[in-house]
Amino acid sequence: MRRLFLGVILATAFAFAAQAARGNSLTFTVLPPDISGSPGETIGWGYSITDNSTTNYLDIRTVDSTVFTIGVADNTPFAFSFVTIAPGATETQAYDPANLLGLFEVAIYPSATLGAMDSGVFGLYGAFCDPSDPTCAENGDSAATLLTTGATGAYSATVVPPSGTPIPEPSSILLLISALCAIGFWNLRRQENPVW
Repeated sequence: MRRLFLGVILATAFAFAAQAARGNSLTFTVLPPDISGSPGETIGWGYSITDNSTTNYLDIRTVDSTVFTIGVADNTPFAFSFVTIAPGATETQAYDPANLLGLFEVAIYPSATLGAMDSGVFGLYGAFCDPSDPTCAENGDSAATLLTTGATGAYSATVVPPSGTPIPEPSSILLLISALCAIGFWNLRRQENPVW
């Protein structure tokens, strides 16, 4: 009888632990995951975060990334503010450098090589908070730990030529060749007949 009682208690404890682990989870998506920019340009990503918990608020404090080789972050991720997300809610924010909104931004080096690419993972730091805690979002950075379940998102950034770089069209090249031929023909005729 004791073994049965102990087994029931252990099974109940495991069920509650599994429910708690499932309850404090999130879904994180980098928007868009693949971006590009030209040398000297600042690029950035947005996000979509869903608090899968049925009881706790999600307080995202900051984001971290793997090291960039094409540019520098300039501590800009710490300028972005994140809202506290209610249980079951989703927060989506596109990258908006003018209003300091988004997930992360990088200033591409002016000397970056065209075609160079960085890829890696963003990680979210924060905490799940009980709704009865009035200071949920005011606990200070010491409360922000790396969230584990679903709190990473892959990204890539590629250096491309500036969008304003003109590319010669075939008609321009044909016009140039025609003009050179006309000048050559005129020069040839002038040598044959000095009156020209």
